[in-house]
Amino acid sequence: MSIFNIVKNVYLKHDPISLVHFLTNRCNARCSFCFIDFDDPTTFMNELNLEEIELITEKLPKSLINVNFTGGEPFARQDITEIANLYFKNSSVESIFITSNGSLPERMENFSKKITDQFPNKKLYFSISIDDFSEKHNKVRKLDNLFNKCITIYHDLRKISPQIQTNIAITVSHENYRNVLNLYASLKSEHKIGAITAILAREEGVYKIPSGLKMQITNAYRDLTNLIKKDLETSRNSGYQNSIQSKIMNEKNKIVFDNVFKTSKENAFISNCFAGSLFGIIMPNGDVVPCEILDNKFGNLRDHGYDLKIIWNNQKKENFCKKIKHEKCFCTYECAWTFNVVGNKRYHPKLVKSIF
Repeated sequence: MSIFNIVKNVYLKHDPISLVHFLTNRCNARCSFCFIDFDDPTTFMNELNLEEIELITEKLPKSLINVNFTGGEPFARQDITEIANLYFKNSSVESIFITSNGSLPERMENFSKKITDQFPNKKLYFSISIDDFSEKHNKVRKLDNLFNKCITIYHDLRKISPQIQTNIAITVSHENYRNVLNLYASLKSEHKIGAITAILAREEGVYKIPSGLKMQITNAYRDLTNLIKKDLETSRNSGYQNSIQSKIMNEKNKIVFDNVFKTSKENAFISNCFAGSLFGIIMPNGDVVPCEILDNKFGNLRDHGYDLKIIWNNQKKENFCKKIKHEKCFCTYECAWTFNVVGNKRYHPKLVKSIF
């Protein structure tokens, strides 16, 4: 069903196949490169409650195959298990991808056991953030013992079920660009981390890259992702495993790494963006936006009977999609690039070849 939905909506309809749901802006960490304005009291207002999320999931389009839970820290919501339950029970979603700082391991483990027990045919993907060696990582994210918690929960989650895929994500920023290669080697050798990926910190919200450091950070990202790609090809980095979809995801990541680097280095358009067509964002307050960088609001779910399809088919959304295509909108947002690769026919031969 996943492959069929992707092909149908890439080539024919452009209905959404994935959503990023910001469950909350609340977070127990205070990372120096975070884009959320924690000093603004409105940041935490009007969060969708569980009853509202139930209404949303009951009306989601059948084209959806995946939802990403993010934040803030998604496990700051104590009802995250119930939210995942609603997505799997009420919609066509086949997998949930969760980005976490790893600071609440008990919640993560309990969540995983309950969801995999109740939905044994669904998939969970976890991306746990580690950006530097232990002391520095804890300092940058302002949480004690965070590094050790991340290492432990990475291994613990992988033991629960083969339906769970887990990786460590290194965000390359002004804080760690000198250390990322040594960190990558240490995670593999000392901590036995089999799956590692990379994210490039970007200017967004309240975060600005310190003057003069953009190219050093970008080059460090290139060097790290070149290592990851090499290790994926030789199986020293396990990446995603156990399915055709996993092979495609690994190949997609290689293409995204190259395109994010090139976009950052050249500050130039590479290929069309599918934000607002193949994927979109639900903000904590119910606003539906094309991506987390652009503030073009298509509508609020509370104002449209909690029906995403109404918002997705309105003229404002259609006009925006035409605009970003005409103006050749570009950025280094990895979620957007995932669907730029999936949606762009020029990348399909590589994705198909990866299966074999």
